[in-house]
Amino acid sequence: MHFPLRSVFLALSLEGQPKWLFQALQEELKSFADILRFQNPASPHLTLMFWPSVGQLEYQGIVAQARKISSLHAPFTMKVTGAETFGARGEDHVLFLSVGFSEELARVKKTCPWSDGRPFAPHITLARIGHPQRFNTVKKKVMKILEGTGFEVPADRLRLYAEVNGVKQTLLQDFPFGAQ
Repeated sequence: MHFPLRSVFLALSLEGQPKWLFQALQEELKSFADILRFQNPASPHLTLMFWPSVGQLEYQGIVAQARKISSLHAPFTMKVTGAETFGARGEDHVLFLSVGFSEELARVKKTCPWSDGRPFAPHITLARIGHPQRFNTVKKKVMKILEGTGFEVPADRLRLYAEVNGVKQTLLQDFPFGAQ
């Protein structure tokens, strides 16, 4: 690995059926690909913390903390409860799956020693909205496709990703819950 690493993040990943359901939702939205930039379908996830750039010592600290955090928690299940958008200045910039509140997820986030200064809003990004004005003209159609979306997502590990050799969201390491 070459440091500094770029786009490093610690996340809860979707595997198995939740990953297939995520990919199926993206497939249903393919006709809007000229407006949406889809999240990598191979690595859907809920981000707990993101670092734009990380040096070697900081990386070693993140790995040590991730190992400690994962040892404190047992596997749990999150629930996707629908689809929403968020943005700024009246424009939507992100299309995402909302994740319902759970005590277990709150406890995992609370044991993370890092903060970006913003309140934690658990979500799973489906796509970035490349053309907000054009998106406004099709938003009702998109949201109709996603209406009623809901499924369970088992979480049994933390996963550390980074951009490596130009490849974004490269898996660096897994930290299984309950492992010492």
